[in-house]
Amino acid sequence: MTYTAAHVRMPESSVLNIKNCSFAITAALTIPDTGAHGVVACQGGSMAGWSLYLDGEGVPTYHYNWYGHEHTIVRGTDPLRPGDHEVQLVFAYDGGFGAGGEANLLVDGVVVASGRIERTVPLVFSMSGETFDVGVDTGSPVGDYPHQFECTATIGGVTIERLDQPSTEVLEQVRRGMFRAGLTTQ
Repeated sequence: MTYTAAHVRMPESSVLNIKNCSFAITAALTIPDTGAHGVVACQGGSMAGWSLYLDGEGVPTYHYNWYGHEHTIVRGTDPLRPGDHEVQLVFAYDGGFGAGGEANLLVDGVVVASGRIERTVPLVFSMSGETFDVGVDTGSPVGDYPHQFECTATIGGVTIERLDQPSTEVLEQVRRGMFRAGLTTQ
């Protein structure tokens, strides 16, 4: 599924679910001569979520926030140079319910950083209105960057894809967890 800068404030349920599976997030970016910074795409917020962004120096960064308790940052070493680039985060899931995996950050097909995410959010990132955004973070920041943090690169599109599917057992755990969560909110 490909999203553009027109996709902001999208509820979690309206975006491709990449929990409990391997996935890739691929962004087509054009960096101006002056460099770029800001959120490329994000989902969730300070309580839980993920963000793919260019830090204040223009370095590609992926931040995974597990319930505000564990923050994993996978950051390249160099700012993106002016011109067209593909920035991609590929997550290889261990399998299971809310398990971890390996995150690889690539620029133009070359791995620039890797990191281990020990556990992941299995059900929902937010029950308080945090959303999915492209080009800006309209909710509470997922990571340590300014509120909003608008992207100054031109975003040609952000493609999110599942690389595998959750197992039948995991899907049953998700169903039971969502049912229990629904009961507790009544």
